[in-house]
Amino acid sequence: MRKIRTSRRRVKIGFEGIVNSVDEKLIDYAHTKHAYNVAFDKGLLTSYIGIDRAQGITSSGTRFDFSYLATSKYIKNVFHYRYYNAGTIDDRIIVHLQDGTLWQTKALEQAGWVQIGNLTLTGDVEAVNYRYNGEDILLLATENASLYYLKGDVLTEVSAAPHFASIEIYNERVFGCVNGAKTRLWFSDDFNPTNWNVNSQDAGFIEFADECGDLLKVVSFLGHLYVFRDYGIFRLIGYGDQSTFTLKKVFTDTGRIYKKTIVHCGDRIVFLADEGLFSFDGYDVVRIGKELPEITKKNYAVGAYMDKKYYLACSATIDSSYTISNANANAVLILNLFDKSLSVLAGLDICAQCAVKTHGGAYIVCCFGSSYKNRLGMFSQSGKLFTDALSKKYKSPFTDLGTTAHKTVRYITVTTEYNVTLKVILDNNTYTYSLTGNAKPQKIIVEKCGVKFGIELSTTINNLVISPMVATIDVMEE
Repeated sequence: MRKIRTSRRRVKIGFEGIVNSVDEKLIDYAHTKHAYNVAFDKGLLTSYIGIDRAQGITSSGTRFDFSYLATSKYIKNVFHYRYYNAGTIDDRIIVHLQDGTLWQTKALEQAGWVQIGNLTLTGDVEAVNYRYNGEDILLLATENASLYYLKGDVLTEVSAAPHFASIEIYNERVFGCVNGAKTRLWFSDDFNPTNWNVNSQDAGFIEFADECGDLLKVVSFLGHLYVFRDYGIFRLIGYGDQSTFTLKKVFTDTGRIYKKTIVHCGDRIVFLADEGLFSFDGYDVVRIGKELPEITKKNYAVGAYMDKKYYLACSATIDSSYTISNANANAVLILNLFDKSLSVLAGLDICAQCAVKTHGGAYIVCCFGSSYKNRLGMFSQSGKLFTDALSKKYKSPFTDLGTTAHKTVRYITVTTEYNVTLKVILDNNTYTYSLTGNAKPQKIIVEKCGVKFGIELSTTINNLVISPMVATIDVMEE
């Protein structure tokens, strides 16, 4: 009888991050295409990702919970109103509800929600902070109504202003694109957001007569104003006298751009387009986020930025167990703009996000579609979605290790600090092992055969910390 010869391999299964830009057959066991509700931290697989109840932070650093609204309320959007007056810092969190009403609460001290006047704004609302006559105001714009501003607790209508879809402050003027004339960029009088008299000295507008589509959003960045349109980006330079304004097309080659994903991220602007995620530094546009999964329903995607990370709430093509019926989003893709690493929060339908930066601290607050509709959340490292543990999953590549020979997985060495389920997959067979948390390495005896090999890790508890694993495999020589 001929003796079957084998060679022994030790396959390291590491946790270096998510790769979607190449076929799974070409991915090494240090990376994965499938990792949800887990984070990668210095080579460890962890639970350091989640959503907690949103909290404010006092100037001294003490945290407090924001109250939930009544269960009948449905938060549609959220804004940060930076308010400083007469030596007092009194920042607010403003929410716009599905019924059109606006409510506010304190960002630096515990307080309940208070409705802002009797104002009802239908459609989507945008807000921007502005220092006017020595006091901070929050401008509130919508395509369906007049421009308003909030000064402290007092609302004022600016009936002379156009009905804006997007507004921004640039060199003490309000700039915006409007309803009914979506190729026209309006600007107010300088130092006066209430003066919209069109003449050479006060307010005016710029008409775009090309084929780059509607104006989407205006962003003040690095001393210039950038006008994002369906199919292009324009730079406006304007100081004081409107006759000196200059406008230049700077980019048009990404397919359609999606408004709610356009976010000022420190030294760049990041946005989602038909052809992927892009970074714009004022001159050049570069494709980033090549490892993101496929994104659908792009028109509903919303972005935010905090601490070198871009947060994209969207409908992503991921594991079917994280699908949310009738929702426009099912995940948040968190891209680190510094080291390009990616994490995926799955199974939640965020519809709006807002970066909040106060004297107490900085954080992102978010609101939800069908779930948790009356409450604000914030990104955290808790491993939870509010009080519920997130279902966590990691799947290694499933490959033949470069040979069609049969293989026998002898054992896998695992160090896991918390309970976790390990599945070993060999061809069409799956073998399940329930592991108890232990600071010391555990040797999991497998002794199963197959041609293709992969593993899956999962848990439904809050905590997860796993070191890189080693599978000892005997490969039959061909």
